[in-house]
This record gives sequence, C-alpha cells and structure tokens, in this order.
Amino acid sequence: MYFSYILISALLILISLFLINFKKIEKFRNENKRTFDFVLSLISTFTGFFIALTLNTVLGNIQQKQNLAKLLNASNLAIENNRMRTQGSYINGMKSGVSLTELVKTTPAELPRIYPNLEENDLVNTYFSANGFQAYIVCMDGMEKLVNNINSATIPETSKIKAVNDYLNYLALAQKINTLERDRIDGKISQNDEDSQLNTVINQLTAK
Repeated sequence: MYFSYILISALLILISLFLINFKKIEKFRNENKRTFDFVLSLISTFTGFFIALTLNTVLGNIQQKQNLAKLLNASNLAIENNRMRTQGSYINGMKSGVSLTELVKTTPAELPRIYPNLEENDLVNTYFSANGFQAYIVCMDGMEKLVNNINSATIPETSKIKAVNDYLNYLALAQKINTLERDRIDGKISQNDEDSQLNTVINQLTAK
C-alpha cells in the first residue's frame, strides 16, 4: 500500500516542478500568480499528506512486525513449557515404572497454549510467509492427532508411547517454524533461506 503513496507523492512533486519550471506557461504564471500559488499550495498539501501516510504505514508495519515477533517468542515459550510438561509427566513417569495409559488418565495431553490460536491471529494472517503458514497448518494438524491418540482410551500402550515421542518431535518443529518466521521478520535471514529451511521442516512433518 505504501508504494502507492510513494508513487502519488513523487507524481505530485513532478507536477509541482513542471508547473514551476515549464517555460511555455511562464506567461500564465505571471498573469495568474494568485491562482498559480493556490494550485501549488494545494499540491504541496496533498504531497505532505501522502508522505505522512507513507511514513505512518511504514512505521505501522514495523510496529506490527515487532508485535508478531513478541507473539512468536511467547508461543515458543508456551511450546517449551508444554515440552517440559510432556517430558516430565510421561517420559519420566514411564521411567519410574508407571504405564503411559495410567499417566494419561491423571494428566491428559494438551496442546501448547497460544500456538493453536495463531491461525486466527491477524498478525499471523498478515505477516506470515506462505510457506511458514503452510508449515504451521501441517504441524498443528499433526499435533492435534497425536494429542488425541495419546488421550484415547482405545489406543494400545505401544502406540501411545510412539505418539508421545512423535509429539515431542512436533513440538520441536513447531518452535523451529516460529523461530524461522521471527528471524525473517527481524531481518536475520532472507526469504529464500527461510523457504529452504521450512521445506525441510515440512518434509519432516509429512514423513511422520
């Protein structure tokens, strides 16, 4: 959008320069000075208006991207908390000799807070890359299925154990997606670098 404002501002400046310097209308300028000055003043006002819109749009985009980076950091923290909870409740519990089926009865598996809601967030819909959003959707779908399998009363113990291990891997990949998006937004990596790494993540997700 701000490119349109820049284009309009540049066009208005060119019109002003044309009106001021074009020799063939010099007689008109001299004979209609008040009208000419009014027109120039009007053009200057609109030029300033569109320049201000450009600056506000650019600064607004920067602020919104910073807000998204904060949201992704918070999401990663929630994912890490979920990973530690899963590790502590299930992996450590099984090492102590308790069956996973019994552990799940008292501590059902949960999706990490914040992360499932990213799909509906305006910042994500506006500033996420296409590949980043695709990776997020694939990851979320997989995580939901795994959580359902872990909590299911009909899934065998061995399948539940595999689901827990796969879920821990998905959590790590979810953090990876968030981190790649944040780093692109912060300018730490290029779009091409992010796309290359996201393709690897998507391949890992779809291979599970």
